[in-house]
Amino acid sequence: MTMDNASSVFVFAYGSNMCMQRMWGRVPTAIPATIGFTSQRKLVFHKRSDDGSGKADAAFTAVPTDRLWGVVYQLRREDKSVLDQYEFLGIGYNQEKVNVVLEEGSLEAWIYVARREAIDPSLRPYSWYLDYIIHGACQHRLPDKHIDYLRSFDSLIDLDSARRARNRQLIEK
Repeated sequence: MTMDNASSVFVFAYGSNMCMQRMWGRVPTAIPATIGFTSQRKLVFHKRSDDGSGKADAAFTAVPTDRLWGVVYQLRREDKSVLDQYEFLGIGYNQEKVNVVLEEGSLEAWIYVARREAIDPSLRPYSWYLDYIIHGACQHRLPDKHIDYLRSFDSLIDLDSARRARNRQLIEK
């Protein structure tokens, strides 16, 4: 972790931002620092998007054995607001501080969680969006069990062919 902690913040990415191409398209200075998990949460796709699909949420379960794996990025403090805009902070997502368990120790990081009014349990993700998440999980070598869990989700084909092609292009480079 190369930035000093006074000028940087940690963000725990568990969804499409795990994909480095996606994150660097948003915050080019983001540094993937480590991987880990946060307890009592699971990944679900019930956050309503303006494109009609379900986006990822770190749903709180209160089940001690539930683990949500992800990537901890180190961001310059001034770049956090850029990511907040992409995540529609205060509109689609709120932010919380979570304890991320690492191989050795733990750290506190910001996480985006769906706002109650943005939740619709009937939603499913677009296939290109789910591919970002799986691609990112593989890039960072998250546990096979978690990657298998990600692959178990049903997804939808995005009928907007231009959006589908634009998003597929990012991970096919």
